[in-house]
Amino acid sequence: MSIRITTIVLCILLLVAFLITHAQTISELSTLEDRVVSHIQSQKPDWKYEKVQPIAESTHVIVQQWTLDNRSIRIAIISHKSTPDAATAISRLAREGQISERFQDLGDEGMTWGRGVVSFRKRNLTIDVSATNTNSILDLDEGAKNTADERKLAKEFAALVADVIKDK
Repeated sequence: MSIRITTIVLCILLLVAFLITHAQTISELSTLEDRVVSHIQSQKPDWKYEKVQPIAESTHVIVQQWTLDNRSIRIAIISHKSTPDAATAISRLAREGQISERFQDLGDEGMTWGRGVVSFRKRNLTIDVSATNTNSILDLDEGAKNTADERKLAKEFAALVADVIKDK
């Protein structure tokens, strides 16, 4: 066989392997998304679920929106190429975010930061759970209470996602 034919066959095999791996990752994410939705709906039946399309160039990302009255939860699950890539992403977030608490009870590592965000990593996945309260508040004491409630709610939903992926 000539070198040219061998090169073409090798390129085709590499392309097929890439496409199979890509399809498998998408399938795994789809299954994970279904499991997360099912688990949260079983634990928080009053909350309304809505799938959110990630930005156009994003691949290997799940975005979910959960709402109840004036509260909203956004969950983003990102599948990285490897565990070290996910660890690098969470480390970068730890350096750039305003960390208010670190913990190990969700996945491999995690933190709360900002106003109401919980971020954690499990193997090659990074998960961000943010909570917001859409009530307009002018009182500072009430605002501080809302911030504490948002953090608590984000932790609750992060724990639900962690329950689903703990054995992944």
